[in-house]
Amino acid sequence: MKTLFEIAKSGLHGAERSMSVTSNNIINADTPGYSRQRVEKSPNGMQMDNYHVGLGVNIDDVSRLRDGMNDQLLNKKQQDMGYLQKKADVYEKLESSLVSDYGDNLDSQVGGLFDNFSDLASNPQDVSVRNNLISETQQFTSKLRETSRNVDQNSDLVKNFAGKTLDSINSMLSDINELNSSIKQAQAKGNPDFASLDKRVAKMSELSELVEFESQETSTGAVEIQIDGHSVVDENRAYNITSEVDDTNKKYRLRLENGRVIAPEGGQIGAEIEMYEEGIPDIKERLDKIASTIVSEVNNIHSNGYGLEDSIQRNFFDPSGTTAESISINKDLVENSKFIAASDTDGEAGNGEIASQIAELRSQKVIGNTTQNQSLTDFTIGTISEPGIQLDAANNRIDARDSEIQMLKTQQEQEAGVNIDEELSQMIKYQNAYQGAAKVMSSAQQMYDTLISIVR
Repeated sequence: MKTLFEIAKSGLHGAERSMSVTSNNIINADTPGYSRQRVEKSPNGMQMDNYHVGLGVNIDDVSRLRDGMNDQLLNKKQQDMGYLQKKADVYEKLESSLVSDYGDNLDSQVGGLFDNFSDLASNPQDVSVRNNLISETQQFTSKLRETSRNVDQNSDLVKNFAGKTLDSINSMLSDINELNSSIKQAQAKGNPDFASLDKRVAKMSELSELVEFESQETSTGAVEIQIDGHSVVDENRAYNITSEVDDTNKKYRLRLENGRVIAPEGGQIGAEIEMYEEGIPDIKERLDKIASTIVSEVNNIHSNGYGLEDSIQRNFFDPSGTTAESISINKDLVENSKFIAASDTDGEAGNGEIASQIAELRSQKVIGNTTQNQSLTDFTIGTISEPGIQLDAANNRIDARDSEIQMLKTQQEQEAGVNIDEELSQMIKYQNAYQGAAKVMSSAQQMYDTLISIVR
């Protein structure tokens, strides 16, 4: 008789525990990051001399249904996505700094400069043409300086972004370390902290968008995290990361408390560091190259020519300004446009040979590198087009990566997500199981009462 009571008692307990877990699943069906739980049961019994006796049901464990490998793959994809999205964001800002909607882009300014020299070659004595050349050149140098300053502003913006990203990374590492403590304590007591485990998964997912890392779970339940091969979260603590910025040489270094330098390649901060150290300086270098080439090439020709008023040979541009930020026209020419050299022979006012030679620079391949030189116009177009080209390439990769991420999320949702219909059907099953166990208990009580009445 005692066996019947024990069997019924285990059935009631098992059904009640299953109902509790299922109810919790239903309530958290729309909770972001929640992982479905399930009661693991096994039959209880004992072997007698000649037969086996069933003793009800055992509750072995409450399991958390989540694919850890899927989480790791998803984090890897999100690291790449964070990197690509940040690069796309920076290139989009650079594109808006280099290309306008009004058509007065740097390439048209370069073309306009040579157009005006061509006009001067045809009309070397026309003062209005000379004044127009001065005006157009000033617009060109102003545009180049403005573009250079815009690129510098983007560099400062990315540096500030990287600082904020680093603050977020340190905060998340600290949060993960605190969750590690809760998870370890719960596991040591044999009662897993599923809520903290879900929170840790969510934090690591957020972290994966910011920085590339490797992770592994220890036997105590804690998760260890490494960035660039160096531990930033271990069994006992999180390590703070600081930044060192060299604005002059455009270097951005991340350093751990122990002095070791880490260089993450993925995530948002990986893209920010790369753009600060390489992407933006490359654009700035190309702008400076345009400025220095125009100054040297135009001055080389102009300094051999003659103006209308004297026989003094002058530079067209200030030779000390050879960067996009410092380029400027010779002040003597601004004060008197008749000093502009159009003639290659002193005293020949109608000679426009020098101006013609400068105008021909438009098509000459005078800029680039030793293996592949380009014309100034083509090089300028390539410079202002580069952010747009890189942006398109990044967006194409983002689309592909997004498809992979959505596929992994769908797979994880199938494993860890809560299906309301399925849980409700399980609830009905557990209700019936509870009623059945109660019926067994009631029947056992009736049998016991009957036995007592007979004995009396």
